Amino acid sequence: MVSPELIYLKLLLKINKGNSQGNIAIDKDRFVLLFNEVKNRWVEIHLKEKDSILIDSLWEIVKTTELLDNVEVDGYTEFKVPQDFYEVALANCQAERGKCKELLFLREVKNQDKNTLRFNKNYKPDFDFRWSFFSLQDNKIRVYRDDFKVNKVSLEYYKVIPDIDIEGYTHLDGTPSSNKGIELAEQYVDQIINLAAEEFMRDFQDDRGLLIAKDRTKNQE
Repeated sequence: MVSPELIYLKLLLKINKGNSQGNIAIDKDRFVLLFNEVKNRWVEIHLKEKDSILIDSLWEIVKTTELLDNVEVDGYTEFKVPQDFYEVALANCQAERGKCKELLFLREVKNQDKNTLRFNKNYKPDFDFRWSFFSLQDNKIRVYRDDFKVNKVSLEYYKVIPDIDIEGYTHLDGTPSSNKGIELAEQYVDQIINLAAEEFMRDFQDDRGLLIAKDRTKNQE
């Protein structure tokens, strides 16, 4: 767990190390907003680069669980995803046809493609070939089936990284802030801090500081 105080200090040091206009301070509420916004962007960038080594940095936030409670609907079986679910990394399901049970491999499809696959004999779910597909909708995973039953889903997923907070300011709803760190390796937190410093320098309109921040971010890739 990396503490919010350490993140705050590191961001201030990076900004002031690169700026050309004297000491710069960041209000704590602005710091929290900036870091959380950039943190979410950092996750999106790494998830989009699934053929890159960037994806390796997200394995710290991967969780594995079994989904057992289901609702059978015409053509698919529906399971609720965990509250901290962000995106699927890997999925398979235990299927049953008669007295036979098999582990089926699953792949994700977009909602607009599901009907095309369901009614195409070359792509539809197949118990014998041990494969099917799923879609995500309304915080649920829908596993499509044909002549078999889906009993449970084994889900490997990227969890949501909770937002950080830091003591010393008041939230918009009037409640006091509190210290909430981030469960991510410090080397990855540093990458997010560098992106936050770059974003701050862009808003601060410090061209020299922005250039230094960009170089720092590039050197960490």
